[in-house]
Amino acid sequence: MKAPKYQRMEMFQAAIQAAGDELAAPIEGMQIMDKGIIAWAGGRAIRMSYGWNQSIGDNGQPHIGGGHWSADYVEDCAMPAEALASPASRPWWRFR
Repeated sequence: MKAPKYQRMEMFQAAIQAAGDELAAPIEGMQIMDKGIIAWAGGRAIRMSYGWNQSIGDNGQPHIGGGHWSADYVEDCAMPAEALASPASRPWWRFR
C-alpha cells in the first residue's frame, strides 16, 4: 500500500488528464473538494467525480494494493471565486 501523499498525487494526475481531455484551453487551476474536482480554463469551469478502481483477481478477491484512480467529467459549473481573483493574488493549484 502506498503512503497517502502518493495516493493523492495519483488522484491529482487522473484529474489533470480528465480535465485536459474535456477543456479546450490549457488548465488554469483546480480545486479538489469532497464533492468533486473543479477545473477551469479559458472561462469555462467543470466539475469531475473521482474514485478508486480496485483491481479484482480471477478468484473474485481484490488484489492487495492493486487498482488506480480515475476522474470523470460530470457537468459544467460556475467559476469558483479563486478563478476570478487576480492572478497575482491566487495560487495556481488550491487544495481544500
